[in-house]
Amino acid sequence: MMRVRCKTALWSIPIVAFIAQKVHHPAEALSINDAVMSRIKTTQCALQVSVGRIPGTAMPPEWAASGAKLGFLLEVEFCNEECASYDMTKERLLLGDAMASKNTVQVPVSSLKAVEPLNEPTFISISGQQNIKVTEGAYACDLKDPTAQLYGLKFFLDFPEGAKRNDVELPAERIYFISQCWIQNEQSFQRAQQRYNELEESLEEIQRELKKVQTDSESKGILGKAMGLRQTTILVEKKKDAARQLREIEQLYPLQETAGQELLEGPNDLLFSKNGVIAVKRLRGAMGTREQYHWVGTFSFQEFFEDIDQEGVENELKSNRISDRLDQI
Repeated sequence: MMRVRCKTALWSIPIVAFIAQKVHHPAEALSINDAVMSRIKTTQCALQVSVGRIPGTAMPPEWAASGAKLGFLLEVEFCNEECASYDMTKERLLLGDAMASKNTVQVPVSSLKAVEPLNEPTFISISGQQNIKVTEGAYACDLKDPTAQLYGLKFFLDFPEGAKRNDVELPAERIYFISQCWIQNEQSFQRAQQRYNELEESLEEIQRELKKVQTDSESKGILGKAMGLRQTTILVEKKKDAARQLREIEQLYPLQETAGQELLEGPNDLLFSKNGVIAVKRLRGAMGTREQYHWVGTFSFQEFFEDIDQEGVENELKSNRISDRLDQI
């Protein structure tokens, strides 16, 4: 879903441990990732953010223990400009597997771009309406699977004052948003769907064979049971392999109808996972060099809208007024 919007001026799970891997051709990685970055730039969207305890989080037990949520609507723009400060370019989560190593960070030439808030979010607490201050951050994409054209989408924004509702507290720090998207490729998606259907049929056939082998072995004495056990072992391994392949396809491809994924179409032939997670960074290890990301809630893409600058809107209105006057002559 897309709508037109004028850009407004602003005041300007378990623990996930991120250990990046070194690559030998960073320029090539940049080129690959820029393929999707070029499609996202200047995109504006609305996000529904829900801060609160989710299964598997590594936040302290007392944090959001009541099950309450802190929700707000956040609108952002993924800009084409470089991010605001050098400090932002050192975020290893955004640099991804292709741009960082365990001990060093390779500063990318143009892989990290700015992401800006377009509104000042609000929420209701016992004290009434509260505003949440949000400042500029950065975003990046990294290729996860070239065949599926699956990309990881990660970005962060700074929340310098945080927010609190009951026992749910959004820390006053940098908050990371983690999701994924695809460059749409209908033929590739159709092949994946066809393969998925074949594997499902194969699983059903294997299950029927298992039942038949078990029934037959019960009526053939000791020798029959021994033969049945061997056949059962082979069929169980086939079943495990087919189930593994199904899971891989579900993870790599956007199969909304089959796998129950929630998806949202974006601009420039992009397809987004509708839901993602938000996290805070914690440093662990003897030297404090091991990064861990603790989930503090979820977010969902609500809609995308086109960016029309104010000057363009004013020119269009002026043109319409002139046309109206001409019609009246």
